Amino acid sequence: MNVRWLKDFITLADCQKFSLAAQLNASSQAAFSRRIQQLEQHLNVELFDRSRTPVKLTPEGKRLYPIAAEMVQMAERCEEMVANKPNPMVFASLHTLACNFFPQWFTQILNYMTTPLVSSIDSGVRSVTGYQAALQSQRADCLLFYQSNQAARYFESDEFEVLKLADDALIWVCGASFSLKLLEEVSIPHLTYAPSSQLLELSQPLFNATPQAKKLSVVFQSTISESLLPMAIHGNGVACIPYSVAKAYIDDGRLVHIWSDYREPLEIVLVRLADAKSPHPYINELFEHAKTIAGQSEK
Repeated sequence: MNVRWLKDFITLADCQKFSLAAQLNASSQAAFSRRIQQLEQHLNVELFDRSRTPVKLTPEGKRLYPIAAEMVQMAERCEEMVANKPNPMVFASLHTLACNFFPQWFTQILNYMTTPLVSSIDSGVRSVTGYQAALQSQRADCLLFYQSNQAARYFESDEFEVLKLADDALIWVCGASFSLKLLEEVSIPHLTYAPSSQLLELSQPLFNATPQAKKLSVVFQSTISESLLPMAIHGNGVACIPYSVAKAYIDDGRLVHIWSDYREPLEIVLVRLADAKSPHPYINELFEHAKTIAGQSEK
């Protein structure tokens, strides 16, 4: 699929006018319209409702938008990585960990490093098998992700070195403004993870173990907990959130920890190939410092 088509699609979806979208993408309107039509023909669907002005996305267009945005972002990241002269250490990381755990942890790592370290985060990996492939292809130097008992089997072989960095858990929460009486209703609004999210896979055991979860009815989906969190805080439903992400909001009263008898333990782990053919020159030093920091946090 042509990335240019997807860039045009996103621009038109955002500004809703062919003339303006063509101008923004430095194209004639005729050529721009032709590329949109080529994309629609390729997918065999209509992506825009042209019967009104401004144009609107069709249901198929709405489904394509987040995927197209991710594909364009990945293509741009590839171009940047190839053009970038420094040799960054690439961490394939779940978006939630990249935003909440990585900054403080990596700052500690940098305080130990004896040489400057250029780093890069790739949060485009969505599944455990995707993480495994990122390592085996050496697209990523190491992985930072959540591991549960269910997912641990993917990295049991001697091919990988797994280092536990911290404990976490998935818990159920709702906003302080969410009426707890709604938890007794037949249908409970559910804020959940989209099918492409690793956290959906990791939350399934908690969902299965929680009797009340059978009454949950999906009202909102997102690939990242950072989207579910504000929706929960504003009282839109019940969500399954990592405790490390929710804790500050529980402490200040904006979130309520519900169904507290049920939680899914998680470990935050760092993983690398044990015998990579061309490892990053500083990967050994990083792992040694990571072991030191993990040991200190357990005391």
